[in-house]
Amino acid sequence: MLTTIIYRSHLSDDVPVKTLDNLATRANQTNENFDVTGILLFDGTHFFQLLEGSDAAVCAIYERICADKRHHNLVELMYDYSPSRRFGNVGMELFDLRMHDKETVLQAVLDKGTSKYQLTYDDRALQFLRTFVEAREKANYFEIPSTDTLHFVVEETQEKAIAPPDAADCSFAFQPIIDPLMQQIVSLEALIRTPDGSAPTDYFAQFSGDDIYAADIKAKGVAFALAKKLDIQGQTLSVNLLPMSLVVVPNAVEILLDQIRQNGLVPE
Repeated sequence: MLTTIIYRSHLSDDVPVKTLDNLATRANQTNENFDVTGILLFDGTHFFQLLEGSDAAVCAIYERICADKRHHNLVELMYDYSPSRRFGNVGMELFDLRMHDKETVLQAVLDKGTSKYQLTYDDRALQFLRTFVEAREKANYFEIPSTDTLHFVVEETQEKAIAPPDAADCSFAFQPIIDPLMQQIVSLEALIRTPDGSAPTDYFAQFSGDDIYAADIKAKGVAFALAKKLDIQGQTLSVNLLPMSLVVVPNAVEILLDQIRQNGLVPE
């Protein structure tokens, strides 16, 4: 079984495009030593790379890529497994999308594939690849500035301590989610706690079997009640659910919606 990692990144402004051929040549030599193959696409601004090989080798290469200062805004799109290589003969050849007509560039990329069964339409890797290739003429990437350009100012704020309902067997901590470009809190994430503020694992430890999922759904009513007391106008409340809670608990979605309405909140 082979590991596949796909990422997308942005070429750093101080890196001349003409140096990329040498970059790809050196990367190809390294990847050959690790028996890692794949394909590297470039559209003039962004990189899209698919790496495939043994898990240890792919992860080792990917760590080196993440630490490379010649690109930024690296986003891991996929970490998955495959029975065979999709681009087994390509190595890390730099494929410049600008060198092809937009009507034929996707096929030119697909022609590099070596998969025994070819790249099927519903293949996850192919879906990411198609999106990158076909949408390169559109402003489909919202770039976040490099972290060294962001400056955070700590403001003096007063923490609010809101008591949960008397019958509640849990409490919640509300963690702000910040949009650094807007410089605003755009959402609050409700994190479950025991009544004395201990971790989620301590709260769920008192339950067993399917009772854990029932408690998970029930606890969200406490989160909604506390959010109402906090008066989080104009902000979104994010809640987390255990895997399978919506499946195991009958009518779980209806219960959550009723809890939201009972507290005067608006479901999204």
